[in-house]
Amino acid sequence: SERGKSKNYLDTGGHKVTDKNAIAVGEYYIDNGSYVAFLQEKPNQKRADLSVDGVHTEVKGMTSTSTNKVANNIKEAFEQVEADNRNYPSDTHRDGRVVILSKYPDARTAYKAVEGGYRKAKSKGYVKGDVELLHNGIMYHIGGK
Repeated sequence: SERGKSKNYLDTGGHKVTDKNAIAVGEYYIDNGSYVAFLQEKPNQKRADLSVDGVHTEVKGMTSTSTNKVANNIKEAFEQVEADNRNYPSDTHRDGRVVILSKYPDARTAYKAVEGGYRKAKSKGYVKGDVELLHNGIMYHIGGK
């Protein structure tokens, strides 16, 4: 979708959303019929980026194909989702999700890195919900808790 280039999104506090990764993932879900809310960032408070059909969702840009780096990103992302879930009433959300956004040209390389990172993160108990990879407009479900 080219929507993000001309459309301004507002978060739940009425502020312009500037996180390009969150916008890209949010647009994917919007294009596929989901209700998306961009969550307001709050100073000194961990927070998920989005609520997608009631599921707090943290977006991490893929900066490396290192499975250790991906596992660490998954850990950090679920820490943000869980902090968000603790700070808000349980009727405002369901579980959590992490989406890794890949900008690598090769889907196979990205998938293998995220799958390997997911396995490492799961073996260490870091996975608290679904882990997905968004690559070139296609969402791959990697695994869950």
